[in-house]
Amino acid sequence: MNRCIPACAAGVLALVSAVSLSATPASAQSPAGPAATTESRAASVTAAYLTDPCVDGGPTSADSSLASYLNTKLSGTLDGYMTAYRASCARKVVQAVQARGLDQRAAVIAITTTIVESTIQNIAEEVDHDSLGLFQQRASWGTRSQRLDPTWATNAFLNKMLNVYPNNSWLAAPVGEVCQAVQVSAFPDRYQKQVGDAEIIVEAIWPSPASVYGVLSDGRLTYSVIEGDSGQLSKVVTSSATLGFTPKAMATLNFNTILLTSTEGDLYRVDVITNNTSLVFNAPVKILSGGWTHTHLSYDGAGNLYGLTSAGVLRRHDVTATKPSGSQIVNWVTIDSGFTLKTLTTTGPDWILGTVSDGRLMSYKINGVGSWVSGELKSSTWQTMTHLLSPGAGIYYGRTSDGALHRYIDRDPYDNNGSDLYGQGKVTDSGWTQVLLSAHLAGR
Repeated sequence: MNRCIPACAAGVLALVSAVSLSATPASAQSPAGPAATTESRAASVTAAYLTDPCVDGGPTSADSSLASYLNTKLSGTLDGYMTAYRASCARKVVQAVQARGLDQRAAVIAITTTIVESTIQNIAEEVDHDSLGLFQQRASWGTRSQRLDPTWATNAFLNKMLNVYPNNSWLAAPVGEVCQAVQVSAFPDRYQKQVGDAEIIVEAIWPSPASVYGVLSDGRLTYSVIEGDSGQLSKVVTSSATLGFTPKAMATLNFNTILLTSTEGDLYRVDVITNNTSLVFNAPVKILSGGWTHTHLSYDGAGNLYGLTSAGVLRRHDVTATKPSGSQIVNWVTIDSGFTLKTLTTTGPDWILGTVSDGRLMSYKINGVGSWVSGELKSSTWQTMTHLLSPGAGIYYGRTSDGALHRYIDRDPYDNNGSDLYGQGKVTDSGWTQVLLSAHLAGR
């Protein structure tokens, strides 16, 4: 058990009631009964409470990264107050929803409720009546240990939601209305105000489908979709048009923008018109001439384009537009030399991943020119990978020379440690014959 004390919280316990932002705790009578009539004091965003961890071992560095990202996006109660701890709790709630096989909307409903009830903290003291946990569930819901178990508490919340809204009717009901129906709050209007932030939080945690572009040996483009939760290949479309030049390296900027270098050393931008039932793109635009001799390119989703030369020189370029012209790719810097990688992908802002010919899988945190930290995730067997891809969220894909695509999950992609990296089988056994592959690093 920990005392959760944000920096701005010193001395505020006496003021909790005055600054409360919460709804009434979950019913004291029964999970379906009436709520208490007094306002809960359990969700002051700046107050200090005894809390239990939400995940074994506590928050990870990935949770810290997620919290930093969310603090640039949220605008409600938690604007500027996301912490690694809160991120770890949100992650646990979302994972419980996913384990039930429910739609992403169920996670939005659950996270909305925890924002209002506890500001996404697993509160281990009875601040308001006998309420405990993320959902501030009262004693009639379960034992103390059950209510302080994020997975159990989330499932208890979902069980009541499904009971109150049979036949998936919760999918069409307003989120705030569903929260209120489960919690039976004396302040029902508070939930809907937090829905926007809940959607942002869930979107950042929920595994998104991987959008993968590729180039065939004849110059045609491919577009593939791999489902984020199951790892199944759900779509493949191939263009009828060709690029009109011989590509050398490739990076996906966003859903419909690709950068490619040519064997002549030029940089092209390709704008995709549609990738729904067919793949159509505008004629490639040469945005920079000469000097682009990179063997690998990868975009980190946060404005940084990384390029690796055959001599092992790693460069970084700032991309300042979603569909950049040459003048909008600026601040070229050389990070360092000696990067003897045979594959390259980005896993998050200023994080790169690559394989070495001796079979090692290496992760790097790039801090700036001449400043980086590396970690050996795996010591062998990765030499079979001809391409490495990542759509973010700790998901990696490796293509082997026989055309198979393997899927991996790194529970903490920002710890430079491979002890939590696990194989999840093959997406397909064959068929990945592209000469270049690049995934859209979504959400960051």
